[in-house]
Amino acid sequence: MDPETRENKKSSFDKRLAEARAKIGKHDDADGQQNKDADDGQSLSHGYRMGLEFVSAVAVGAFIGYWLDRWFGTSPIFLIGMFLIGTLTGFRNLMRLLESTNDETDDKAGGKTDDGLDDKTGENE
Repeated sequence: MDPETRENKKSSFDKRLAEARAKIGKHDDADGQQNKDADDGQSLSHGYRMGLEFVSAVAVGAFIGYWLDRWFGTSPIFLIGMFLIGTLTGFRNLMRLLESTNDETDDKAGGKTDDGLDDKTGENE
């Protein structure tokens, strides 16, 4: 098959594909796909960060408790206490991260909440 015939078939296929997508309402929007991929990547990044911060806070608390128990020669009292403190710290970090993520989302949306009120003033516009 010569290159000219191959190019004609390809352009014919592209034309038919564009017509079919137009019929069903799908458009070939490269920018939209790139924006979706960027949003998906950012969401994945936030998810990994939240998981890592929570697990690391619990692990650090348990590690400190373990070494305090070894140093004082006690049973796992410090381990349990520091594990609980690490868990609470992990939840606090998650809440702080979720609040900052929510603020970023509100800034992108123009400062409006779901109920149509302005975040800063609490009034309708």
